[in-house]
Amino acid sequence: MTNLWKPSRRAFIAGAAAASGLAIDAGFARVFAQGAGPIRIGVLNTFSKAVGLFGETTVRGMQVYLDEQGGTIAGRQVEIIREDDEFNPQVGLQKLRKLVESDKVHVVMGPIGSHIAIAMTDYMKQAGTPWLNTGAGATALTRLRLPNMYRTTMSNWQVASPMGEWSARNGITDVAIITSDFIAGHEVADAYKASLVAGGAKVAKEIYTPLGTNDFSAYLADIRSSGAAAIYAFLIGSEAGRFVKQFEQFGLKGKVRLTGFQPLLDSDTFPLQGRAAVGGLSSSIYCETLDTPENRHFVELHSAKSKDYPGIMTESGYTSLRIVDDAAKAVGGEIENVAGFLEAVGKVDIVAPRGPLSFDPVTHQAIHNVYVREVAEQDGRLVNKVVATFEKVGDNPANRA
Repeated sequence: MTNLWKPSRRAFIAGAAAASGLAIDAGFARVFAQGAGPIRIGVLNTFSKAVGLFGETTVRGMQVYLDEQGGTIAGRQVEIIREDDEFNPQVGLQKLRKLVESDKVHVVMGPIGSHIAIAMTDYMKQAGTPWLNTGAGATALTRLRLPNMYRTTMSNWQVASPMGEWSARNGITDVAIITSDFIAGHEVADAYKASLVAGGAKVAKEIYTPLGTNDFSAYLADIRSSGAAAIYAFLIGSEAGRFVKQFEQFGLKGKVRLTGFQPLLDSDTFPLQGRAAVGGLSSSIYCETLDTPENRHFVELHSAKSKDYPGIMTESGYTSLRIVDDAAKAVGGEIENVAGFLEAVGKVDIVAPRGPLSFDPVTHQAIHNVYVREVAEQDGRLVNKVVATFEKVGDNPANRA
């Protein structure tokens, strides 16, 4: 494959398979690609700061899918235009306008930050450009029912609520909640707390930390003095790495149970955490050791890109681009047919690496399994292993009322 993919803002993927006709037969090319230019996909995500790794891993997942398909979607070449929102809503809106108005992308994918996604909604509703939300979990987003937005990832409620229920059912009580102090952190804490308390457990303490926190020692001291038997944490990127390491250094490992929301304990953060993560529990829509044909295939493809197992955002990038591909094929490659393309996205019903995936026809939230995972060592590497499964979890019922 001729691959002009670069780590710069703009990347062009040209498939030699399409040029040679070896991987795509002539009939397919006539149906899907005759006279058509490249499909332009705008990736608005965070590629810097504490959460920058999630932008990179999302794009890596997209690249894995493109490589698998010979560099094309629905027989057309693909142009990926990356923009760094810097985890800042104002910057994100500026970059979004560029993608839509100057670059004229066919699809917007991203972001990771819920506060950025909320800031995008008015503009995207007016613009009408198809938007696949690949990372922002704000529960309120699907309550808005934007006709052109489909969330291909989890909602905060969708992943946090089952963990609270499972924790209470499995004797995890007297929990200290610690999350980053922004919209997603508060939503995660509220959803977890509601189901935990409904199950008969109690919250010993709630702590909200500023984004970018480096030293968690004062918060860990508060948790220790609270008498909590467990911690439930939502911290992301390098903050998740620091927190788990400091949790062990502070002497709490083995005394206080470590649990959390999916990015706290993920393949993407294990290199920052080391063995301090072992035994930690988290809930997520994906687990890298799922023993299914779809996931084994994905992990094998990913191994050509990285020695590490794929994490949540890598799977999201891969699966989200597959959704674009399937929907584009459903409209004969004419992704410019916005109404037809969006209708096709809503009809997607696939088995992804994460498991079954479809969309709520009312709120456009992805419906998928939620897994409770435990960190273990396997063949000298840290991995998550499934200990419980909540099947086909949908949107918060309040969003459908």
